[in-house]
Formats: sequence, structure tokens, C-alpha cells
Amino acid sequence: MPKIEVEHRGLLSKEKFEELKSFFSKKGKFSGEKKRFTLLYSTKHISKVKYWKDDPIDLKLRITNKKAELIMKYGRFSGKDSRKEFVFEIDSDKFDEMVEFLKILGFNKGKLHDTHSYIYMYKGVEFALVEIPKWGYYFEAEILTSKKKIDEASQKIENLCRELRIEAMGQNKFYEVIDELNNREGYRFDLRKQKFSEIQERFKEYF
Repeated sequence: MPKIEVEHRGLLSKEKFEELKSFFSKKGKFSGEKKRFTLLYSTKHISKVKYWKDDPIDLKLRITNKKAELIMKYGRFSGKDSRKEFVFEIDSDKFDEMVEFLKILGFNKGKLHDTHSYIYMYKGVEFALVEIPKWGYYFEAEILTSKKKIDEASQKIENLCRELRIEAMGQNKFYEVIDELNNREGYRFDLRKQKFSEIQERFKEYF
């Protein structure tokens, strides 16, 4: 049975990003570094969150440190959310084949997203310090739990964020940030009009 992912997200300045990296390196446990490229699929109008925010299906195909996965999260998302998460590993050499498979099923457009993250465990919470190249920084604080313990997990994350003097985004701010990211020039894709090989060449460092 899939776990529930309780996750809070918030913006960071470059200074706070570096401060937290230093703090977690001393006080937390370093879990790894992730260089990730993602195709975030959408069947809705993607220019504004308001057109698709109530769609519970969040489908993405991604490659992290040369390892590929098909991910589906189910449930409403926001700066603070709890969603079912399904993860399926796939052969990295078949990434383009999976792109074609999803295209046949009707998933052919969406957003491109690349990130460089540093992952730490701190007091039972996974913290990801994330850099989006040429854009900025944010954090994700996550606990995988059961449906019965969602509120408890969310409160634990809030308490730790308060301790660290960081804050999760509210709903409106989160949607504003997503709109900004989605509308960056060159970060939308439509495989009815372009070849995936062109996208892959542009982001070849991840493959």
C-alpha cells in the first residue's frame, strides 16, 4: 500500500540556502546529492495553476543521478500537502521509450524542470535544499507516513521549520511561484510539435 507523503515547501535566499547546508552538514545526516531532470506532464492548460490545481493526478517522468523513474502523486498539492505516491523504476536506457509510451496514452505536453539538491535527515524529517539553475532556491521538508498520522507529521515539520527559521509557502504564494516557473521561456514542452531528442540534447548532462 502506498505511503502518504507529507511535504512542506518554502523559498530560500542564497544566503539561507548556504547557511542551512552548513547547519545540516554539522547537525544532520547527509543522505546524498541529486541532479535531476523531470518531465512534468499535464492534460490541462498549463499557463496558470488555477486551470489545473484541482487535478489530483501529478504524473512525471524523471532521471536522477542517471537513474530513471515514473512517478505519480495523487491528491491536491500546495505549499503544504499530503499525497499518495507511486514510484516505478525504469531502465534509464528506455527513458525515451517511456516518453513515447506516455505520448501514445495522450500525455504529450507539460513542463521541463531541472534541479540540483542536497538531501539531509534532521530529527526524523528529510530536508532537501534545492537549487533551480538560473532561477533560485527553495526547501522541501518531507515525512512518509500513514493516513492516520498526517496531522502529526505536518505538525512535526512545522515545528522544525520554526526552529530553523524557515517558512512553508501559503497556498497563494505557492501558486504564484509555480506560475512563474511554468512560464519561463523554453521550459514548456509539446511532443506533438517537437522531438524529445531535441529536449534530451539540451539537458544531456542529466542522461
